[in-house]
Amino acid sequence: MNQIVLNRTFAFDLAGQVRFGELSTDTLYTIFKDGRNASFMLEEWLTLKFPLTRIMGNRDHDHVDELGNKYDAKNFTKGGLKFMPSNQIGAGRQFNKEIAHQHAGELIYICCDIVDFPRIRVRFVNGNELMATYPKCSIPFRKRESLFADET
Repeated sequence: MNQIVLNRTFAFDLAGQVRFGELSTDTLYTIFKDGRNASFMLEEWLTLKFPLTRIMGNRDHDHVDELGNKYDAKNFTKGGLKFMPSNQIGAGRQFNKEIAHQHAGELIYICCDIVDFPRIRVRFVNGNELMATYPKCSIPFRKRESLFADET
């Protein structure tokens, strides 16, 4: 099991490990590049890779660690990554900066890059740090590599 390290990118390759009945591997890989489909499985999978406990249901966070720190998993897809509360994401919903910043300030985000699924990158980032860099709580696709880059 990996220890949680903030601002470090962890890389995983699930090639050959994803199956569902007779669906082809390519079909499954395409399905898992959509954050709506991947999120539930990834949230559970993260508990096998890191010392996290999953919080079931529609809570304001997805995981906690042994110290009680709250984590929220968000997927980086071809549309970028949005880390505002889920009730502010989607058609007809509105971004509320004050609420989003208060929420983000209480969390560590688990940024999961699923663009190249079955290859996944995972990065833990403090919510305050993400807000300072991305005050609209949205990271555009063009910033993908800078988000997941480790400084040397």
